[in-house]
Parts: sequence; C-alpha cells; structure tokens
Amino acid sequence: MKIKKILFLFFINIFPFYLKSQTTMSGLDKGLAIGNILVQGYIALKGNGTKPVDPNAKTVDSFCFKNKMDEKITIKFNGKIEDDEVKKEFVIQKGEKECAYNLPKGIYTYEVLLSSKDTYQKGEYKVSEETLMTINH
Repeated sequence: MKIKKILFLFFINIFPFYLKSQTTMSGLDKGLAIGNILVQGYIALKGNGTKPVDPNAKTVDSFCFKNKMDEKITIKFNGKIEDDEVKKEFVIQKGEKECAYNLPKGIYTYEVLLSSKDTYQKGEYKVSEETLMTINH
C-alpha cells in the first residue's frame, strides 16, 4: 500500500513539470502523452489485480474444468465435507469450461465420462485453492 501512495505522489508532483517541458509537442501528441501517463499510473496504483488468498477460508471462489477433448464430456464431482455431501455434475462442450463457485474446501472424487458414457479418467483432488483443471486427450 505504501508503494501505491509513493507512486501516486510521484505522479502528482512530476506531472506538472512534464507538461511544461513538452512545449514543442502538438496538441495531439500532448494528449497521447498525458493519456499514457494516466494509464500507466492507474496500472501502477491498481496492482496486478489478484486478491490475496485467505488460508482460513472454508471455501474456494471457483473450481473449474476446461474441456480440450474432441467431444463433449460429463464430469461427476463428489465430496463429503463436514457431514455435508457435495455433488456436482458438469456437461462441458468441446473447448468450453464450467465452474463450481464457493465450493467447500476438501477432498473430492471426480469421474470424466465421454459422450459414449465410457470412463475416460477417474481420481481424487484436494480442493484448497481456486483451480482450473484441464481435461486433455
């Protein structure tokens, strides 16, 4: 947070001097230069956009599956977390993704079924953070 304040103060204090030194620039060039400074300043102040992960949270924001198979797939996703049973079923078209939101942290079993109803993949996954699981051929 201190870095953001320092960058903000830097831009406020340097910006007027920058404008005075650009007397030979045309109006359009000045506008582009000012716009560039404002955009870069906003990006610096905003940060990289990721929010910190709370290690004490009981849920994850999202858990997603991406289908990179040549056909649609069905995913059966089950878990028993603190006496509650969580069951999800996703039908994911080729090249698409589906997500479960606010999913309780825990150990889940999953089964990937092809459109022919044959099991393609089976396993367990410990859900502890936001994740994108890609199913490849």
